[in-house]
Parts: sequence; C-alpha cells; structure tokens
Amino acid sequence: MKVGIGGELATGDTRLSFCSRTLLAGMGKKSAKSDYNQPVFEIAFTTDDVPKALKKALDAGAVLVEDVQHMPWGQTICYVADPEHNLVEICSAMG
Repeated sequence: MKVGIGGELATGDTRLSFCSRTLLAGMGKKSAKSDYNQPVFEIAFTTDDVPKALKKALDAGAVLVEDVQHMPWGQTICYVADPEHNLVEICSAMG
C-alpha cells in the first residue's frame, strides 16, 4: 500500500483530521477536485487583520472569491479559494 500524507489538529477535546488524495487513493477511495462556486464545506480562519491576511493569502496563490466586507453584526469577512479550490473564509472573531 502506498503511504500518503495526512494530518491532525488537536483542539482540546476535538481532533480535526486531514487526508491527502494520495492517501485516499491508497485506501481505494476516489476523490474529486473541490469547486468553490458549489462548495460542500468551508473552512474559516480568524484573524485580527482581515485585509492583511487576505493580501497574504492572495500573494500565496489563493483566488479572490469575495472581497473584504464589514458585516452588520461587527464581524469583518472575506472569502478565497485555495489551490485545491476549497472555499476558505478569513474573518475577525465574533463579538
């Protein structure tokens, strides 16, 4: 069996795990590329400076989906697509 790349984040009582396409293929699973125009999930990252984080993401190769917006409830958000076309929200923390 071919070994692929995976990862896991421990966040207190919760573990969030990731699996590469290579690892999925090694387990007999078929994967497809994501489509940020029709996402099946979104991952969000919080930051104190959304415009700065957006610039850093775009400089690293992300694609702009929605520019910085200031929401009525006080949160600042924007959306990018990563190189795998997953939808990523960059936002300030809630209240």
